[in-house]
Amino acid sequence: MADTLGLSPVQFTRRFKRAHNMPPTDYLTRLRLQKACSLLVTTAMTLDQIAERCGYENGFYLSRVFSKKIEMSPTQYRRTHRV
Repeated sequence: MADTLGLSPVQFTRRFKRAHNMPPTDYLTRLRLQKACSLLVTTAMTLDQIAERCGYENGFYLSRVFSKKIEMSPTQYRRTHRV
């Protein structure tokens, strides 16, 4: 993205952080986890399928990131938030 905008990676990160109050990696993680939360609640997809749709290598890695950021496992989240 930095190249596309004609910026160095450091310049891009600084400007992004100034505009969004977080580094691009945190922003991307937030978007991915929002999508994962939505898929957990609205589908019966496996964690591996959700991980693939959200840009993670596999369900195990998604589960680690999810548990760290959301402070509950994907399974607990699905059980708690399903209607």
